[in-house]
Amino acid sequence: MKHRIVLLLTLSFTALLAAAQSFTAKVVPAGGYYRLTFTVSADNVEGFTPPNLSAFEKLSGPIPSTFSSYQIINGRSSHEASTTFTYILSPKKSGNLTIGPASVKVNGRVLRSAPITLHATAANTSGSGSQSGQGQRGRNGDDEPTEVQQAGSAVSQRDLFIDMTPSRTRVMEQEAVLLTYRIHSRVGVGLSNTQLTTKPDFKGLISHELPLPGSQIQTTVEQRNGTTYRTGTILQYVIFPQQAGKLTIPSITFDCTVVQQDHTLNPIDAYFNGGGRIGVMVQRTVPEAHLQIDSLPQPKPATFAGAVGRFSLSGKVLNPTLRTNDVATYRLTVKGVGNLRLITPPLVTFPQDFDTYDAKTTDQTKVTADGLDGQLTFDYTFVPRNVGKYTIPTIEFTYYDTETHRYQTLRTQPVELQVEKGERSNDDVDRQLALLRSDIRDIHTGQQTGGPTQPFAWGSWAYRLLEVILLAAFGLAVWLLRQMQNRRADVTTRKRSRAAKTALARLDKAEKSLQADTHQGYAEIGAALSGFLCDALNLQTAEADKDHALPLLLQRGADEATAEAFFQVAGDCQYAQYAPASDTQADDCLQRARQAVRQLAAQLSRKAH
Repeated sequence: MKHRIVLLLTLSFTALLAAAQSFTAKVVPAGGYYRLTFTVSADNVEGFTPPNLSAFEKLSGPIPSTFSSYQIINGRSSHEASTTFTYILSPKKSGNLTIGPASVKVNGRVLRSAPITLHATAANTSGSGSQSGQGQRGRNGDDEPTEVQQAGSAVSQRDLFIDMTPSRTRVMEQEAVLLTYRIHSRVGVGLSNTQLTTKPDFKGLISHELPLPGSQIQTTVEQRNGTTYRTGTILQYVIFPQQAGKLTIPSITFDCTVVQQDHTLNPIDAYFNGGGRIGVMVQRTVPEAHLQIDSLPQPKPATFAGAVGRFSLSGKVLNPTLRTNDVATYRLTVKGVGNLRLITPPLVTFPQDFDTYDAKTTDQTKVTADGLDGQLTFDYTFVPRNVGKYTIPTIEFTYYDTETHRYQTLRTQPVELQVEKGERSNDDVDRQLALLRSDIRDIHTGQQTGGPTQPFAWGSWAYRLLEVILLAAFGLAVWLLRQMQNRRADVTTRKRSRAAKTALARLDKAEKSLQADTHQGYAEIGAALSGFLCDALNLQTAEADKDHALPLLLQRGADEATAEAFFQVAGDCQYAQYAPASDTQADDCLQRARQAVRQLAAQLSRKAH
């Protein structure tokens, strides 16, 4: 019997330890690409096994980063740790793509993440007749070239050619390189326009096209081997190599229109045929080139997550005064030049008494010859629950400086917060927190005492009686479970038929609440939408999210566009509730919510009948 109690305690402790560890996957868009992260709540991680990513072009990763912190609040100490593996991916095709589970080993146990399904949009890397971002670009700013060849004259490579010049041929990983494509036409060759037939298929790097000023080629005159050429830039890319080694810049082809003069036409025919000028199409191919990409120095700092360039960091709390249950925002701003759009939101450790939410990223960058210039703003929404003095500790952001060729770590100043007693309440959240706390019980240990006889010893009459009672209890539980399932099926059917009516009634109530308390109104809109999913799809409240509900909606006849619109308005309402800086308008949000509920209800009803 003692051995069984020890075994039971061991299994309970193991289950508690397993529950404390999580392994989650998340994918977010990143400037035309996708950032895939796997996060495990531990720092002693080994044996990471990635999923099958054959549907994507892997531009970078996995890049590991580790976070660990200790806190002492009101005399209680706590330790938090996490490890994140980051990929930058480019989908090979558009549509619904599934990323399977990854696995990792922690303390000898294997954890697996849940699969992710996303609607991906592939980059347009090919296509006959597609133009560059500048479209057709004229010869030298005039409608017609001033100098032309005789019709039928050959246009040789010496007469017209295009080359590509990189700003540097040897760089570090993630360091920006400017690729400049220039066209050279010999004086006397009437170049009319150029058109990119196939965009370059950049593999192993991330690219951004640099807009050129004006709609015409700005040309200059140059001498090459005794020949006079008009030279102008027709295309520029800023690229960020993602892997070390020899990188190949692929060959690309342009269609060029050259105007020639037909002197065989008489004046009348020439008048009705554009003055006797005809356009001749020729192709010019830019040969492939090679760059040498060096690896970033080892060892990489634990707080380094792939940022390369020159940056600055600042952080502040937007709310001047804080009260309990108030919604507040901590804003972190990264400014500079480099691979800004690939930067992962830095980790902010809030006090344990705060409810926190995912950061909202605002991209205010532009493509320049030196890389992406501008700033990224990360808004972290949090809600203080208790009165007292709190501290948001120093935030570290490590990047590789392309000027000093060293890793640099930027740090914010810690923020001291004084939270006063507020008037707002959130009973539902308080009950949920109380329920979570009640699930954990102290394990009492001590010396067990027993008499010379044990009434429940193996084979005794008391043991056999206990077996009979347990079997009877099991049979009774099965019978009760069936009865509950039958009643639940009836309730589920009624809820499903009334899901739309109930949700619209709750939205009418939310409209009144918006006039008195905007935050409460947004909360009621979100609750109405969540309740609609629970009633219509027979889900628990915790399952009423996009990952669980979207596949069920599609299976039951909902249109994908309608479902996406539903989750879009739900997300807008949630952000408006917890982010004071949101631009979402209350009336617009309410009307979109009503429309989304009516359309989904109609589509689900047609499928059911």
